[in-house]
Amino acid sequence: MQSRLAEIKQSGEVFGISVDSPFSLAKWAEFEKFADVPLLSDIGKEAATAYDVLNPDAGGLKGIARRSAFLVDKQGKIAKAELVTTPGQLPDLDGFIAELKKLA
Repeated sequence: MQSRLAEIKQSGEVFGISVDSPFSLAKWAEFEKFADVPLLSDIGKEAATAYDVLNPDAGGLKGIARRSAFLVDKQGKIAKAELVTTPGQLPDLDGFIAELKKLA
């Protein structure tokens, strides 16, 4: 996983956005193996709303963002998007790397 992430990072910026507070994200980064990926707080949920990833309800989880990944090209357009539906699952990095190669 780490080598695939490094391959993606060679092509551009990689960062995470979460609806959690900056304090929560800082604590999470201390314990995660991907602490070298910047985490941005979207506590106001503007980005999650714009990208349509907020749970509408999902058993009381309203306002919680669904795990998603987006590849945005240099013109600011979404080149690839993936909604991760299985808890604990990560996005398909191979698919993102293939799309990056098309954009190069």
